[in-house]
Amino acid sequence: DISVVENQAAIKFENDILNFHSINEGEKVTGSFKFKNVGDHDLVISDVQVNCGCTVADYPHNAIKPGKEGLISVSYDSKGAKGMRIEKNVTVYSNTKPSATVLKIIAEVE
Repeated sequence: DISVVENQAAIKFENDILNFHSINEGEKVTGSFKFKNVGDHDLVISDVQVNCGCTVADYPHNAIKPGKEGLISVSYDSKGAKGMRIEKNVTVYSNTKPSATVLKIIAEVE
């Protein structure tokens, strides 16, 4: 069980790696990172940045109350990545300490 972080918002991800395993070149895959606000203040995600144009992230723009959960959904387009093992960073910026959390998506593109 997770103890509550006092006097601030705190984000706890269920997983920090999203593995799409083996996908076909040209396939678009979508998954999500589930998180919980384990602090005692509202959690506000200010931005989610990805390190390539092949990846798109969507995140809640409203405040997440203490104890509540949310999802950051991520889509990856494998066009042009044939035969590659991809590893992409998804950086979540929020009102937590530290303010940035780095998540990863990985896949083997056939």
